[in-house]
Amino acid sequence: MNSSRFISVQVGARRNYVVPAILAEAGLLEAFYTDLCGSAGLGGLLQKFCPKTLRKPAIQRLISRQVPVQLEGKVCTFDRAALRFLARSYLARSNDFKSYQALRQFDLEFSQAMSQAGLGKATHVYSMFGEGLAFLKFAKDRGLKIISEVYIAPQTHQIVQQQREQFPDLEPMIPSEIIERDYEWLEELCQLADRFIVPSEFVREGMMQFGVSSERCALVPYAVGDSWFTLQNQPIEKRILFVGTADLRKGIHILGIAAQKLRHLGYEFRVAGGVSDIVRQHPLTQHLTFLGRVPRTEIQNEYAQADIFVLPSQAEGSAEVIYEALAARVPIITTKAAGSVVRNGIEGFIVPEQDPETLASRIQELVEDRELRERMAIAARKRAYEHTWNRYSEELLKATLN
Repeated sequence: MNSSRFISVQVGARRNYVVPAILAEAGLLEAFYTDLCGSAGLGGLLQKFCPKTLRKPAIQRLISRQVPVQLEGKVCTFDRAALRFLARSYLARSNDFKSYQALRQFDLEFSQAMSQAGLGKATHVYSMFGEGLAFLKFAKDRGLKIISEVYIAPQTHQIVQQQREQFPDLEPMIPSEIIERDYEWLEELCQLADRFIVPSEFVREGMMQFGVSSERCALVPYAVGDSWFTLQNQPIEKRILFVGTADLRKGIHILGIAAQKLRHLGYEFRVAGGVSDIVRQHPLTQHLTFLGRVPRTEIQNEYAQADIFVLPSQAEGSAEVIYEALAARVPIITTKAAGSVVRNGIEGFIVPEQDPETLASRIQELVEDRELRERMAIAARKRAYEHTWNRYSEELLKATLN
């Protein structure tokens, strides 16, 4: 019987709390430390006593953060630190540096609250990208092993900042002091953690740039839910789907330029995700159809009607929308930076980042060659079966207990 016991640290409901749920299912979870959720603390009280007629959007979003049943009795929320952070963030508003200061102050107060709550019988701490860094130091000093999941490439700041320099009318530059402080924080994490869980080779290569050896990084790709395998893809020919925030990091400008180049062919480019007015109205994006945020209950319809899926991302961890497209039986064109499990020429194409010409060429090739499109669609679903939740759970436990 394994004697390891984990404290899982996570801010927000990232990936529906899958990591603590897996640890709990395996009988390895000592406690789950989080900021706010709808199942305990303030969120639990609101769920029980706040009338539905008084539930404003912010309250409803909090209540919707329901933890999996496996975590019952293991959840500890730190409401005061979270509420102070929300207040500081509101006061900071559009001031980037004050917003960043609010985030770092929250991380410190969150850490202090977790330290007071204690370690129990834990032998390990599993943190999402070093959340609660001071708490991780506290645990490390007491002999616990520290595992950190790195869910986005550490060089993201550098990559996106370069794009902001080239396209200043799409996104403002981030103050260099914020980037410098972020990388100082990352260097502390790199020295502290015993092991990193990364979802893609792109992230592992990024960690190596910060002096982390390949051996300290366990590669555990993400997974896709079972419901996606029941989706019947009936493509509308020439319909290209993009799912994600329409910003520079996701390569919306690259997609926009490619769409301009293909405008004479009658292709429809559908963008499902948050979008600013600046991006929506920019000359580079006038051949894209912006759907805005599409509810999770409706997004599968977009995949079901997509001819191909395109994500020209500049920096990711491993984009979960690609796993969904694979399971939905949709061929994919993406980049190495998207951290995907797509293999070039099999389930779709891998194109260079920041290369709208090649992107446009591959889109046209895949749309016009129906035999190729069908072959890649079949391969896509087959590839998705290699990334089920059961497989992910097995690989994650193996990586954390190694």
